[in-house]
Amino acid sequence: MNNGNGKINNLQRKMFSKIAVDLLDKKIQQARDESGQLTAQIRQQVREELGVVAMDMEIEEMEKRIKILERKREEIGFDKYQDRLLPGSQAKTLVDRRTETACDKVRELEGKKTDVASGIWASATLEQALSILNSVKTL
Repeated sequence: MNNGNGKINNLQRKMFSKIAVDLLDKKIQQARDESGQLTAQIRQQVREELGVVAMDMEIEEMEKRIKILERKREEIGFDKYQDRLLPGSQAKTLVDRRTETACDKVRELEGKKTDVASGIWASATLEQALSILNSVKTL
């Protein structure tokens, strides 16, 4: 390939150029790999220095705690996604029992409403009407 005068021909240029480009491509890839590894190491160091690693661990622990609390909430009778009561649960039993007492009070007051209104209309004196009105205030 040497033409004897030390001059380079086009075929030689083409081969040397390809060899040089291939070598540079390999070096570029190696530099990228090293840069990526270095970046990953630096990123990890910064995460540790700034406390992100500890935060991630704490977040993980809190997420576990949240799941435990959600299970406990369901065990006592509250639906996970809505505030509905689960049938047959302790919560449903308590709510039903307490609601029944409140409903009895509502029915009792509704029943007295007619009696009080008719009593006031039937009153012959102002004193009788005021007495009925005062009795409503103490219910």
